[in-house]
Order: sequence, then C-alpha cells, then structure tokens
Amino acid sequence: MLRQEVDFAEIIEALYRQTNSDLGGHGVLLTSIGTDGRPNVMTIGWGLYGWFYHQHPVAVAAVRPACHTHKLLDEVGEFVLCVPTDGIADAVAFCGSESGRDYDKFKETGLTPVASALVKPPSIAECPIRVECRIYHRQRPPHYILTPEHREMPLEQQHTIYFAEVLGTYRA
Repeated sequence: MLRQEVDFAEIIEALYRQTNSDLGGHGVLLTSIGTDGRPNVMTIGWGLYGWFYHQHPVAVAAVRPACHTHKLLDEVGEFVLCVPTDGIADAVAFCGSESGRDYDKFKETGLTPVASALVKPPSIAECPIRVECRIYHRQRPPHYILTPEHREMPLEQQHTIYFAEVLGTYRA
C-alpha cells in the first residue's frame, strides 16, 4: 500500500474541517478491532487534536458505551482516524447510523481495510489521510468535559473519552 508519512501539523486542519459540520464536514471514520481480529468502523462527529503528550500529537475521541466500538477500544486500545472524501459520503453516513454488532461495515459499504503501519486496527484505502493512535487514558463518567445535555444522561449512557497518542500520520 502506498503511504507517505507526514507531519501531524499538515493534516490537523483536514481533521478539524471534517468533524465540523459548520464547515461542511460529515465526520471522520474511526477504525477499531477486537481481540477476535474482526475490524469495525464508526463515524465520529467531533474530536480534539493537539500536542499534549510528551510533546507528541494527541487525538481525543468520545464513544458511548452502547456503541460496539466502545468494547473494541477497551479490548485492544488502538484506533485509526481516517479522513474521508466526499465520494464516500454514503459510507460515512452508514457507519454513523448502524452498529458493528449487526453489520460488517466494511462489507456493507465497500470500504477497503488495509494494514496500518503501527497499530492493529486497519486503515481505510479510500481515505487519503490516516492517523494511527494508541490510547493512553480512558476518562469514564462522571466528568465535566461534555455538554450539560450529555451530563444529564444516566452515567452508564455517558461517553467514555479516549485520549490517544498519535503514533503515525499518513497520506495515501
């Protein structure tokens, strides 16, 4: 697979734009994998990105316990953020509305899983930007990071916030 490593600073704007619906973004695809080796992909609608972990880039994602991805992130502790193009908008929508417990989302959407360089979850061939991450901290509720509406939900329904070190950033 053709992949060029790039500096995280070169792609942070693309991540930001894709997770900001006010800027026309439709979400970023987050891939994960379970200990059984079965990969999954979900759409995340927001994230935080920056330089915080020993001067390394960090990616932060929030996932509800009801999501299949939550279990996989807890099992393997790694994920890949894949920035989609407009050409796969239908796949992004499907991955944000259906569960990996019920569907093989790669098969259903025609997305192509490809081996990542440094983590177990696959990258997505159709996504030109890929960010490989390893979780270093999980912040479970109660917490005060999310909106008041999220904090009003029962604790067992509130998002877990995953802080991850960016291990590699690539353009395909």
